[in-house]
Amino acid sequence: LWDKDTMDEGVYQLDMKGRLKKLMEGPYIYNIHRFSDNHKYCVWNRQSITEFRDLWWSKADFSNPVRVTNANPQQADYKWGTVKLVKWTNYENKENKGLLYLPEDYDPQKEYPVLVQFYETHSGELNIYHAPLLSSALGDPVYFASNGYIVFMPDVHFTVGTPGQSCYDAVVSGTKYLIEQGIAHPGKIGLQGHSWSGYQTSYLVTKTDIFTCANIAAPITDMVTGYLGIRNGSGLPRYFMYEETQSRMGKTLWEAKDKYLASSAILEADKIHTPLLILHNDQDEAVAYEQGRALYLAMRRLQRPAWLLNYKGEGHFVMSRGAQKDWTIRMMQFFDYYLKGTKEPRWMKEGIHLRERGIDQKYDLLEK
Repeated sequence: LWDKDTMDEGVYQLDMKGRLKKLMEGPYIYNIHRFSDNHKYCVWNRQSITEFRDLWWSKADFSNPVRVTNANPQQADYKWGTVKLVKWTNYENKENKGLLYLPEDYDPQKEYPVLVQFYETHSGELNIYHAPLLSSALGDPVYFASNGYIVFMPDVHFTVGTPGQSCYDAVVSGTKYLIEQGIAHPGKIGLQGHSWSGYQTSYLVTKTDIFTCANIAAPITDMVTGYLGIRNGSGLPRYFMYEETQSRMGKTLWEAKDKYLASSAILEADKIHTPLLILHNDQDEAVAYEQGRALYLAMRRLQRPAWLLNYKGEGHFVMSRGAQKDWTIRMMQFFDYYLKGTKEPRWMKEGIHLRERGIDQKYDLLEK
């Protein structure tokens, strides 16, 4: 059983009279693998943000548990981080949940850079263990926490017809809640989103300057051409996404012209004062590369700080290991520069010419 308020999980026994008996429960996700043939013993595992999915042995009622594997001892060599569930009242006057990843040695008296990232809902992932990974899109929360960041992942619930405003109501209210609690500090708050949350991130920076910098990856920035586009991977027109599924506009373009225009960040780009790191690959099979490029060109024309990264031949996600390494480095350097005040990497100052690809990566930091 799962407690939707605390996200704790438990194993219960149901008898013939419909009565439940708790066998074990805690801030974990449990997975029962097998009972012995005589039904006296059981092998199972559990996981949390700090506990790897090792195997455990116990009696059939889960008493006298013994851990029988230690499959991830190297974790002890690294700063890991913790996570907790946070709740606040959003701008729709509803309870909102989110995850807050904290550095392992977190001191509430100190100021930390905060990375706000989201997709749809994350609170149910509270007790999932995952080792730090190279990024294929968004930054890995454990990797960022290990490097001294707080990572905030708010849940977003959408109202059909106004997906951008729904995001604003959840994400901005949650960010201001962290500021009020003394967890986040103005000038040290970054934002990022990819694909569907890339669209939302592009929308947010047209409505608020609360974020010091933002990474926007594979976004729809123009709802009109997005609606009239084709998903290159499946060959399907994108109508269905806007009318019925994820994009949540709920109507055709011609039934809701004003809402489609109001939801298009590209038309409001002159209101963006947030430095942007835009990632969009030219072989994106889900969102047309031109969408991210258009936002970059708009920012350049407006003489606002923006960078565009295109890993040629990569698709909606950065999949090749070399490109993932490069993207992970550049993403961290971008956020470090704006949120930690580190020196500027040379690629941000000079750009990378076509002839320099793969030759001069320009990771080195410039003297201020």
